[in-house]
Amino acid sequence: MRALLLILLLLPALALAQVTTDDSALKALQPPPGTKAAAAAPPAARVRHTVRRTTATRPAPLPQVPVGPPPNPVLLPPPQVLPVHAPVLPPAITPNPDAPTTATHLDGGVRLVFGPGSADLNQATLDAVQAVGAAAKADPLDEITITAWAPGVAEDPSSPHRLSLDRALAARAVLIHAGILAERIHAIAKGSNNIDGGPPDRMDVVAAHPRPTPPATQSSAPQKPAATRPGSTHS
Repeated sequence: MRALLLILLLLPALALAQVTTDDSALKALQPPPGTKAAAAAPPAARVRHTVRRTTATRPAPLPQVPVGPPPNPVLLPPPQVLPVHAPVLPPAITPNPDAPTTATHLDGGVRLVFGPGSADLNQATLDAVQAVGAAAKADPLDEITITAWAPGVAEDPSSPHRLSLDRALAARAVLIHAGILAERIHAIAKGSNNIDGGPPDRMDVVAAHPRPTPPATQSSAPQKPAATRPGSTHS
């Protein structure tokens, strides 16, 4: 209680207290005359924030998945290389001076008549066949046809066929050795077939141009009658 009374008594005295200042101390704080005031600090630099726009990268497209299985591979066989062989020449024909074969001129060739059961050529008949080959060499379009016959019996049809074949092959060998290509020679062994029309032991060697193949004829289809309308008549 006493303290409170003491405070109340001192409050008016504190309110009337005077504040004294020291002017010399204030002057000491001011800068001396003739000096510029310190330069003000430069303003702080502005910081620019750059915002970069980044475009979002698209994801790579997914690989296409085939709908069905792939087609089967086509495996081609390796090319075949066929060996090329030189044509084999038949044995050369040696003339038999004792052969009774004779030669007769034909249109475009020659007819040879052999002895019974013989296929040998003498020098004259061999020269006659070579002459046909020489004429064919002069014309590259000529083809030589050799047709040989031989008589026989009905009980043994193979023997005349073999004999006529030996005669045709003998003439063919003479022509090939004379320089005629084998592709231009046609040897036919008739045997005893169609033997009529000349000596039974004969052989014809004829050079001629091949006959042109006749064009294929188109079969004319029967024409269908024209359709008529109901009620129409034809005079």
